[in-house]
Amino acid sequence: MPTSKARLRMFAAPLAGWLFLLPDATVKGYSVPHTLYVYSGVLLTFVVVLAPIARKVAADIREQEEKPWDKVPLNTFSLCWMIGSGTACTGAGACFWEYLAHG
Repeated sequence: MPTSKARLRMFAAPLAGWLFLLPDATVKGYSVPHTLYVYSGVLLTFVVVLAPIARKVAADIREQEEKPWDKVPLNTFSLCWMIGSGTACTGAGACFWEYLAHG
């Protein structure tokens, strides 16, 4: 399980992003629904990328926090999963965005 520090960061990061993104989008004149769509798509991508490997990532985070002087070895499956699923989610999001833009 992640440490309490990591849990706080996982909860606070999306909330902080939403609090800063929405007013910034409004000031710049962006469409609020499209901004929320893109932001929720990015958050969903993080869930798809990290959910299957969450235990391994949490163990790596805990190990790095306990021994900051040691380098945590690279986990090949986790890296391949993150790159592959991130690419797939980005491609699917881009296709859906084009569908929304052109009807």
